[in-house]
Amino acid sequence: MNSRIIKNYKELIKDGSQTRKDVLNILEYILAHIKPEEAVKQVISQKDNFLLIDDIKIPFDKIKNIYVIGGGKASFQMAESLYSILKERISEGVISVKEAPMRKIGPIKIKKGGHPIPDQNSLEASREIIRLIKKADENDIILALISGGGSALLCYPLENISLSDLQKTTKLLLSSGATINEINTVRKHLSRIKGGRLSEDAYPAQIISLIISDVVGDELTSIASGPTSPDDSTFSDAHSILVRYRIDNKIPPSVSETLRRGMKGEIPETPFQGNPTFKRTHNIIILNNLSALKAGKTIADKMGYNTLIISSLLEGESRDTGILHAGIAGEIESSSNPLPPPAIILSGGETTVTLKEYNSKRGGPNQECVLGFAERLHHNSKAVFISVDSDGIDGNSRFAGGIIGGNAQSLNEKDLIKALKNHQSTVFLEKIGGCILTGETGTNVNDIRILGIEQYIRFSDTDFH
Repeated sequence: MNSRIIKNYKELIKDGSQTRKDVLNILEYILAHIKPEEAVKQVISQKDNFLLIDDIKIPFDKIKNIYVIGGGKASFQMAESLYSILKERISEGVISVKEAPMRKIGPIKIKKGGHPIPDQNSLEASREIIRLIKKADENDIILALISGGGSALLCYPLENISLSDLQKTTKLLLSSGATINEINTVRKHLSRIKGGRLSEDAYPAQIISLIISDVVGDELTSIASGPTSPDDSTFSDAHSILVRYRIDNKIPPSVSETLRRGMKGEIPETPFQGNPTFKRTHNIIILNNLSALKAGKTIADKMGYNTLIISSLLEGESRDTGILHAGIAGEIESSSNPLPPPAIILSGGETTVTLKEYNSKRGGPNQECVLGFAERLHHNSKAVFISVDSDGIDGNSRFAGGIIGGNAQSLNEKDLIKALKNHQSTVFLEKIGGCILTGETGTNVNDIRILGIEQYIRFSDTDFH
């Protein structure tokens, strides 16, 4: 490849095994084949004066305006692709993104917001989006470009909740150990834009959302906190989550008061399934985690590996997920189960790390997953393991994730245990040359894990004692 997505590829393969090179090349292939712009082109086109979106067909002479809105890490690339197809047919647009090389794509304004913590720019972009869609009527089409990261980038708190209070609450949630679905349940009940409220504001205009999923199981209501999706969760659910993770006494008073008023019925719940609003809303997932894993399987099969996707739905503590994969590696090497080597095992989903403080550590869930793998890997193993965040940024590090195995680097067990205890996964992996650097990829379909096994390892009975 002329220009690699993995920027430190040469350093990572130095003195490495063929398996180490192969798993890195499989990752490179995956990242190159989950491009938002290509996914948009697969579902939207115009032909014979009709707008074609998936299985939706609308004559252009029945459309007064086409507005483009959205938010997320991949929304800029989606907007570029959409504009290349529709061009002057787009009347106006606003999208909120984390990074972008320009401020406009045709008539579409590009706003840069904060992530993972929302900022003033996130708020201003969201206000502009609401102002725009409130202009729309039943003869207008709103194309919403939604992707991972939209929960922070589409930020419009309910009345009486300040931006700083929302930021503090977000930090507490992110370090609590709550799942992304639980975090988003709380976010939706503090927002004027999430949990289907965007569709409410746009009605009676028709909204068609093109969605790149970064949520385990592709649950629409959790992708970017579901701005155009029905939401059956309640204010009581949101409060229960804060209690479960023991942060209900730490959140700002304005947030507590909003949830209290919501539970008393003084603030309307997010729109449920069956709300007439959603008769004019269409949600289409155009890319997800399984898309990435299938791309990996395609190239691994061609490389001659026995290949298996075990799941795109793995959740839980990152360290435990790493331990799970070490167990799979040991099973394959010792008994050729569930498939014989040479083998590639692919998995996805989204794991989490429970922290006592949000900004006191250096690392990310995927790097910690790699350390969990190293903790339990047999010392004779030739296995290689990669875990990365597909958006290119893992936790509070500058790396996409990490790799371990298949090179001459020896592991210091004391350093490993210390790194796991203190959540300093980046520090440990930097020492052994195991940090994977891509920069922001412009997409986000959750975590990608690749386990490579090159040969049988015959363990003796004493090896397990």
